[in-house]
Amino acid sequence: MTDFLEQWAHESEENAKLVAQERLIGEVTEEIWAAMEEAGITKSELANRLGATKGYISQVLSGSRNMTLRTLADVCHALGKRPRLSIDAMAGGHWQTTKTERVVTGARRLHYERTGNVIFPMDHWSAAA
Repeated sequence: MTDFLEQWAHESEENAKLVAQERLIGEVTEEIWAAMEEAGITKSELANRLGATKGYISQVLSGSRNMTLRTLADVCHALGKRPRLSIDAMAGGHWQTTKTERVVTGARRLHYERTGNVIFPMDHWSAAA
């Protein structure tokens, strides 16, 4: 998490909740992307397996559409995966910040930032999506 975002999250409980929401969305969608890449499944193929449109899948994976637990279960089933949940304690009521590192991956040489076990695209979000 950036210093600015961390400071902003500490300014109010509402800010902290928004950061928690966005972090969870990022973590879940990154796990789905990893599972899709591992299985060699594109957004179009995932959409076909779910009986949905590619646009809907793009919205779900970008975080612009609220993903319900049912949708998450359907996506995992379509990928041959089983979702697991882990709820960890936060430091002082806030997310813990861990060391980040740059990661370059993929054929397009996209740049990612790894925080703990979560990798976020640093630039070219649309290309990563």
